Amino acid sequence: MTRIQETTVGAGEVFTTSNVFLDVLVQAGITHAFVNLGSDHPSLLEAFIKRHQDGLNSLKIVTCPNEMVALSAAQGYAQVCGKPAAVIVHVDCGTQALAGAVHNVSTCRTPVLIYAGASPFTDSNELPGSRNEFIHYLQNAVDQPQILRQYMRHVGEIRTGKNVQQVVLRGLQFANSEPKGPVYLWAMREITEEHLDPKEVPNVRANEVWGAVDPAPLVKSTVTRIANSLAKAKKPLIVTSYLGRNHAAVEQLEKFADLTAVPVFQSCLSTVNLPFSHPSHAGVSFGQNNKLVEEADFILILDSDVPWLPMHTKHNPTAEIFHIDCDPLKERMLFAAYPALIRAQADCAIALEQLIDYFEADPSLLSPSDVSARRASLEATKKSNDAALKALEAPAEGDVLTAPLIVSSLRNSSNPTKTLVCNEAISNYPHVWNHFAPSTPGTLLSSGASSLGWALGAAIGAKLAGDVFEEHAKDLIAVVVGDGSFVFGVPSASYWMARRYDTPFLTIVLNNGGWKSPRLSMLGVHPNGLGAKSSAGDLNVSFGPTDNLNPDYGGIAAAAGGAWSKKVLKASELDAAMKEAIRIVMEEKRCALLDCWLERF
Repeated sequence: MTRIQETTVGAGEVFTTSNVFLDVLVQAGITHAFVNLGSDHPSLLEAFIKRHQDGLNSLKIVTCPNEMVALSAAQGYAQVCGKPAAVIVHVDCGTQALAGAVHNVSTCRTPVLIYAGASPFTDSNELPGSRNEFIHYLQNAVDQPQILRQYMRHVGEIRTGKNVQQVVLRGLQFANSEPKGPVYLWAMREITEEHLDPKEVPNVRANEVWGAVDPAPLVKSTVTRIANSLAKAKKPLIVTSYLGRNHAAVEQLEKFADLTAVPVFQSCLSTVNLPFSHPSHAGVSFGQNNKLVEEADFILILDSDVPWLPMHTKHNPTAEIFHIDCDPLKERMLFAAYPALIRAQADCAIALEQLIDYFEADPSLLSPSDVSARRASLEATKKSNDAALKALEAPAEGDVLTAPLIVSSLRNSSNPTKTLVCNEAISNYPHVWNHFAPSTPGTLLSSGASSLGWALGAAIGAKLAGDVFEEHAKDLIAVVVGDGSFVFGVPSASYWMARRYDTPFLTIVLNNGGWKSPRLSMLGVHPNGLGAKSSAGDLNVSFGPTDNLNPDYGGIAAAAGGAWSKKVLKASELDAAMKEAIRIVMEEKRCALLDCWLERF
């Protein structure tokens, strides 16, 4: 008999679908639920209390005043520990309020279980949970799951408490199987209020027979084809973006790069795929021209949505290109087209191990002189590139702050191997990657997508994941955002949550006075148009037109969550402010914010 089957139902108590729903989440290993509760959750609130009263293991309930922050926190949690959290929201309204975070978790292939109730379908007390508030009519959407169906790996409706366990576990199978991603479960209120007998709740062996699909290897013929192509290549190249979601894959890529001396280019990256200190690290790009791709005669694409932009980079038409990915067809994109002689849906850690084994079984395949020459070239290029990046870290003329200087100050003032940076700097994305220069998997992340507002919530989820899983704990979590991204992150909700749930983090606002990226997009299409000669204010992409209208970001964080803050206007003020901000987070255990003013655009 399971613990839940031993539940006793006292006078005035009920045992419902919601009790079983909570129990199966716990059985499945869900540790946290980020919630914004409403009129569809009466039985769930009863179940929370009942579980606590009976001394049963339960979820950590994290109240989130904003649903997008809730889902962003769940994303950060899963990005750090690899395990899904639950997000519980209120009917169609809460489902819509998940907003751009739905795009982020879907595009980043992050496992999350989203659950929403729905308005009751009876109105005269025919069943427990029948309509008793006027909003139940207004919130009765015709097709509630359609709001986000195209972004989900799976959508499931709970239609009875008698098989709610199976519905939940099936959803989690989809969330945890490659390509991973969010799932959406929903139930009308009468279903959540269905009365059940605890003794009749079946033991569905949640931890035994409901696992995810096993990761896939390459077929032998593909291993042979890729290895032989690489062996004869004169200018081989590896391109990757999110291989580092799996830390084991980073280890295998390091071994493969050590063996073959192939350069590894990290395009539009969202994780640390190869330590930036490794000689094979050949740079990062977010769509600019890539000479390495144009010159390569062999390209191995590993877990990448955008290995290069065809408008800016033309690959060698005679290059032999191979693509290994958890999602090689890009199932959630309306259009994607990259050439590949072989396109394999496989786990990159396993695939790289297979390739290493193949080369080690026949050392004659790789020319020692070719490998040595490539290695020497890589080391020389790396030394030159590192020196060029170092030169950018000097203060600009006039004691002016720059993004490279600010990020290098963070790197020098912290322990980079025990720091997690959440990068949502947008137009300064590359500077954060290049100048923090992470050497350890899991120390720098971005949303892996394009809906702004991820970083503040993600920092909260990341800290909670480290609290549960010690191997993922960090001494410091730092958020680097543009001022526009900061506003999108709903700071009033985020900093309240950080104080309420003891998840302090450092925020560095790269304040350029508005949203620079729309201007850059315009210049990319109309470089000589009217907008090129217009100010940010005229283009309506600034917080101006004068800086006195710039929001007080530190004041917002202080009002919402008691954060310490400082406005940094000069390069000479930076290091002292950075050290004090880090001390506040690590010693006083409260949020700190540096409002760093860059040149206006």
